[in-house]
Amino acid sequence: MDPLTAPLEFAIALESGLVGQSAVDHYWLSADYWDLSIPLYLFLAVVAGGGVLTGATAPVLARLLGSADGRLEGELARWGFLVGVVSAAGAGLAVLSHLAVILRAVLFPIYLTNFESWITIGTWILVGLSVIATVCLVFRLFGAKAAAAEGASLFPRAIVGKLGLLELADRLVDRFRPPAVVMGGLYAAGSLLAIATIYTGFELSIVETVPLWNMPVAVPLAFLFSGLAAGIGLTVGLTLVFERRLEPIIGAYAAMVGLLSGLGLAAVWYGWSVLTASDAPAAAASQVALTNGTLAAGSWLVVFGLAVASVVGLLVGALALTGRSGDGTDRLAGPALIGSFGLLLLGSLALRIILLLAAEQNPVVVVG
Repeated sequence: MDPLTAPLEFAIALESGLVGQSAVDHYWLSADYWDLSIPLYLFLAVVAGGGVLTGATAPVLARLLGSADGRLEGELARWGFLVGVVSAAGAGLAVLSHLAVILRAVLFPIYLTNFESWITIGTWILVGLSVIATVCLVFRLFGAKAAAAEGASLFPRAIVGKLGLLELADRLVDRFRPPAVVMGGLYAAGSLLAIATIYTGFELSIVETVPLWNMPVAVPLAFLFSGLAAGIGLTVGLTLVFERRLEPIIGAYAAMVGLLSGLGLAAVWYGWSVLTASDAPAAAASQVALTNGTLAAGSWLVVFGLAVASVVGLLVGALALTGRSGDGTDRLAGPALIGSFGLLLLGSLALRIILLLAAEQNPVVVVG
């Protein structure tokens, strides 16, 4: 039997030792040499994009839906930019912990100049997203308008106040606050960079020797949809923890999370169909890893997390947008959204982890 065209059964036999090594020497080249900081980076970078996308679009959605109360808009925007800042910082720390020479990362404008590399492109996208999220968050947290606002998302003001710098921060922000058109430009740029976090999928899909990664459509789309859904869901969940009102703007974002989760699940299904159709032995080995043993639980977590978030998000979103929610629905919908979006976060992270741990490179085979 030629192992270069081996089916799934041959890969299982190799894994279990049922094929004699006297006939075939099959040297697997493991692809899981990265530690867990890498899937955490791949996850947090797109979650940051989802947070920034929420913060940037909240004013637009509020106007489109005719929101009479600007409190929820402000809360969603502030929580969104805060999720963007914290997640982008976490992504940066995760990738820094993986590097042997941290100075090269700090001086990335000097060292990362190969703009044909997704690593270089991705670094600039993440840094740009971080800067925009930070600037937008500062203008949302400080100034006279923020001083008169209420909401749990304003807690950084209390921290700055403890340092005795709150009045100074408010004066400086009001003095240097750009006109509305400039802020609109920042929001538009942040939204574009949020979508550009699809680069995290391209960083894996260009590796031609790993069939589990080398899917230039499925992997980037699965990363983008699931990560943006997780970032938006986290923002909505944080808002709902303190604001127990199922208003149309919450429903709009819930429906958006549901739609993105469904698209993410479709991308995962498409990737699985591509993997199962491959005749590469490394693809068969990855199938075994994903469906047997400890990684099988992670596979089901991915599917379950995306599916539940899709159903709950679309259902609750439709109720809120059509005005069919009431006091009883609000009491159930809030916890349902928070729980399902928490499951989505776990499933989205699990997607990155199992894609690294289940990956095998095409092996070196010696037939004797």
